[in-house]
Amino acid sequence: MPKILTEGQAYAGRRADVTVLNFTVDKEAATLLRQYAGPGKKLGELVARLIHTHHARQMERQRVREKLVVVLNEEEV
Repeated sequence: MPKILTEGQAYAGRRADVTVLNFTVDKEAATLLRQYAGPGKKLGELVARLIHTHHARQMERQRVREKLVVVLNEEEV
C-alpha cells in the first residue's frame, strides 16, 4: 500500500526543499520534455525553469498593464 505523506513531509532520501509531483501529459508533450531536458534526471529542472519563466512573464505583464493604466489616465487629463 502506498505511503501517504503528511503536508510538508519529505520523501526519504530527498532534500527537504523539493516536492515530488505526479502528473499526466500527452505523449507529444512527454516526447518534447525528454528532448529538451536531455539525458539524465533533468525533467524536473526543465519544468521548474519553465514555471519560473512563466511566472516572471506574468509579473511583467501585470507591471506593464498597471503602467499602461497610469499613462492612459494621464493622457485623459
